[in-house]
Amino acid sequence: MTEAMTLAVVRDASLLDRTRARELPSLWFPLESSVVELEVAGEARRVDRASFAVVPARASHRATAQGSVVSLVVFGVGPDARRAARREYEPDFDARAFDAIVSEPRFFPRTRWVDEIVQRYVFERTVCEKHESAAARFLETEIVKEVFFLGKEQLERKTRASVVREDGDLASRARAWLEANLFEDVSAADLARRVGASESTLLRAFRRAFGVAPTMYLRSRRLEEGLLLIESGRYTVSEVAVRVGYGNVSAFTVAFRRRFKTAPSDVKPKSGARVLPPHGRPPRPRRSRGKN
Repeated sequence: MTEAMTLAVVRDASLLDRTRARELPSLWFPLESSVVELEVAGEARRVDRASFAVVPARASHRATAQGSVVSLVVFGVGPDARRAARREYEPDFDARAFDAIVSEPRFFPRTRWVDEIVQRYVFERTVCEKHESAAARFLETEIVKEVFFLGKEQLERKTRASVVREDGDLASRARAWLEANLFEDVSAADLARRVGASESTLLRAFRRAFGVAPTMYLRSRRLEEGLLLIESGRYTVSEVAVRVGYGNVSAFTVAFRRRFKTAPSDVKPKSGARVLPPHGRPPRPRRSRGKN
């Protein structure tokens, strides 16, 4: 039985920084705080923990770690993974559209759901060494499905933008930039310049589309990333506070409690066996099992 999806884990920066081409379309996911510059089709883009990239099959590409330490996973998407996603999500999943999506280099913001299933899949394959388990098959299908729908949204947005420039498109481009540069210092004025709009126009469009100002959106997303880091069990609360942009742990704790209604020190590391939440829905909070 062949693998529907290949998996390569890179933890040595010296193994990168060479030009190569792969037989399968590949998905690039930096882990932890790793940052990689990925050059494909003559374009170099930064990929970090808030984003991921698609490299077409047989496309010449080169990756360079932005630092001496790297933690990166590269998935090769085989035909079996695509067929499984088509069977599971017909008629919404269009195999031809998926082939079109992975036939060009693409860069996507990484949603919390995508981060969750990628982490679980790596755990299943590398720690549990379950390469053909039902859990591995399910996670492969979910990864392919997410790439399809993110790619479909990207294609549709590009088509709409060629006809009319709408507020929603402006807000979406601003959000995509924020997701791809989640931990960089950026002001509202900087973001407005990035998307080619005035600060007031961007603010109105962003509030209309997402209900909050860009600065509030960015703060919330950084806290969500902080929650993921704490749940990984690899970092202390103080380390997480610094990683997500807070100058001191007290300010991070106040913001975290306001966002999640619990202190970061009360968050328990998650095991790889917990049931995955439905797509688009946050995981349910655990209930205490104290005696009545």
